Amino acid sequence: MLFEKRYFNIRIALCAMWSAICIWSCSSKVESNIVIEDSSKIPTIQSRNLTIFNYNNGKMNYKFQTPLLERYEFTEEPYMEFKQGVHLETFNDSTRVKETDLVADYALYNEKEQLWEAKGNVIAKDKEGKTLYTEQLFWNTATDSIYSNVDTKLVDGEETTFGAGFWSNGKFSEIVIKQSRGGMLVDTTRKVADSTAIDTTKSIQ
Repeated sequence: MLFEKRYFNIRIALCAMWSAICIWSCSSKVESNIVIEDSSKIPTIQSRNLTIFNYNNGKMNYKFQTPLLERYEFTEEPYMEFKQGVHLETFNDSTRVKETDLVADYALYNEKEQLWEAKGNVIAKDKEGKTLYTEQLFWNTATDSIYSNVDTKLVDGEETTFGAGFWSNGKFSEIVIKQSRGGMLVDTTRKVADSTAIDTTKSIQ
């Protein structure tokens, strides 16, 4: 199922998250002379209860929070890990209205593959109330594509669409729901061209 509507921009949210971490990590490296037998298992950067605010012309445009950030640099594929989850809020720097709210129980960024992964109760909302629910979401910054291969539910007002994952372009202007199982709350006062019953009991919670 292809949606031509412009849903909330997860790309902006994740890009803001990455920008915040880059700015923070560049100024937070700690030198150490301690020799570790397997340095790949030891984070080179660690921060607890991290909150990053970004301002543009004195107005906040995003807020990033995580209870724990760890960067593993001495591995074949360096990565940043957020074992206790992330919370990102983006704001319109002119109106100060919150545009995107994204939370996940866990996140990881593979620096070599330029790939973000968020998983565990991933919920993304936009300012109009559209909400995406999934257990795992990927954003490939190299190809600028966002996708999931697990159950996904998209709620837009009275319409609920769910399937076995989704794919979207980076701007989120096109969304393809994989193996759509269909679901919609129907206003019975309106005439419906197709009277086929739609089973909404399989919608993921």
